[in-house]
Amino acid sequence: MKYLVFSFAMLCIPVGVFLLLLERRLLRWTLFFGVLVSVAFFDSTAVNFFSNEAYRGTSRGMEVSLVYLMALVLLIAFVVLRGQLYLAPDGGSRLYLLYLLLCLPSFFQAESRLFGWFEIWKMLMMLVVFLAVYGYLVYSRGDFSVVLNAAAVLAIVNLLVIFGQHFHGDYQVRGLFPHRNSMAMFMTLPATLFLARYFNPAPGGRGGRLALLFFAVAAFSVFRSLSRGSAVCFTIGALFTVLCSVCVNFTPRKAGLLWVVAVIAAAGMLYMLPKLYQRFESASEASWAARVRLGKAAINMIRDEPLSGVGLNNWGIKINPPYQYSQFRDERPGATEDWKDGLVETIYLLVAAECGIPCLVVLLAWFGYYLVVCVLLLWRLRHSQLYFIPAGLLGGLLAIYAQSFLEWVLKQQMNFIWLMVFFAVLSYLNRHWRELLAQERATDQSVPGEASKSVAEASAMPEAEDSVKPLAEASAMSKVEASLTPVSDEPAKTGEPYV
Repeated sequence: MKYLVFSFAMLCIPVGVFLLLLERRLLRWTLFFGVLVSVAFFDSTAVNFFSNEAYRGTSRGMEVSLVYLMALVLLIAFVVLRGQLYLAPDGGSRLYLLYLLLCLPSFFQAESRLFGWFEIWKMLMMLVVFLAVYGYLVYSRGDFSVVLNAAAVLAIVNLLVIFGQHFHGDYQVRGLFPHRNSMAMFMTLPATLFLARYFNPAPGGRGGRLALLFFAVAAFSVFRSLSRGSAVCFTIGALFTVLCSVCVNFTPRKAGLLWVVAVIAAAGMLYMLPKLYQRFESASEASWAARVRLGKAAINMIRDEPLSGVGLNNWGIKINPPYQYSQFRDERPGATEDWKDGLVETIYLLVAAECGIPCLVVLLAWFGYYLVVCVLLLWRLRHSQLYFIPAGLLGGLLAIYAQSFLEWVLKQQMNFIWLMVFFAVLSYLNRHWRELLAQERATDQSVPGEASKSVAEASAMPEAEDSVKPLAEASAMSKVEASLTPVSDEPAKTGEPYV
């Protein structure tokens, strides 16, 4: 049956592309519903080929989800519209392709190449999602509201599901996600993004209160997961976002907003503190012991295979008998020879163990690239209405990277997709800033009279002295920042943003 569904879906791809080209207003809604909102229903809209649900690995089958199909339709449509394919539009995507290539030696020497193929397929689909979101932002000239709107909808829907699970008697709720840690990581980026939007609203303060509401909803999901690591990492990330938002362009109004956030945070902590305290007090020592044992197993795998690892997505095989690393298994009471142990609880050791140290180095470089882009955009957009994007994502990425030392859930499809969406946002924002800066410099060179006039006026100022060139560049920068407000064409005007 699933093969018939897959065949029908593949036949619908050219039809979908034709409809998008015929009615371009659908581009925005396809991205919104088909890619972004559908992430919450990934498993229920996926067809899993060659699946092995009992396998303890990062991928258990070759999944074809509605998210992937809609992203592919969008990508093909943008290629047709623009006549070119942005396969590696920035340094981050090139590092990702290098990471994918460095996984191939591990794939070819894996005990099970089928399981390795599951992970390669997932990484290829993540690239399709990244390129689809990036292509839409290029086509719409920066319609970031569609991502914000989707984040707001997912936060509200997840909150409703949490309430349902809570009243049903579930102590450790997980919302829309396969695990509570997955929910906490997924909601981290929307929470910090809406927090930054609250401190840096649209002109006239429009959307500030809604941003505060969505921040509170997403933050509640993070803390209600009762994940100790998530709570600590999120708090650190949120503090970075507040610091970036308040210290740049400080105004008395921001000081007042800071008090509002502090009151809300205090009220939330009073509600959640007893549960979090109980969680810390009742934490099982076996959980920490399991992390230590699996960490030792990962280190031994790295020592044995430092260059290519033990096999892509083959950890679940190598940690169990008859392999030597099974000595680090969880020998819990009642465990039999058929017992299958889990994954090491950090993606950094997991990548190094499965794919080798070179892959880990490139993974860290890929993560670090977008962190550096965030920092650069904080300076470049400090006077722009879009400043809240790097301010929010900087805190969110720091929290996710830190949590990934404690959890491997970033490799789950839902969180991986969400990360690629925001990487695409950063990639486009950085590219657009460079384009506008180059355009402004070209304009200054083509009108030498105006440039000379600006330099003469600057040099006439007593305090200018040797700062003529920096003043001229600052003038060009201010024009670029003023022009960075998203201007979208007709397809991006079909809806009003929530924030």
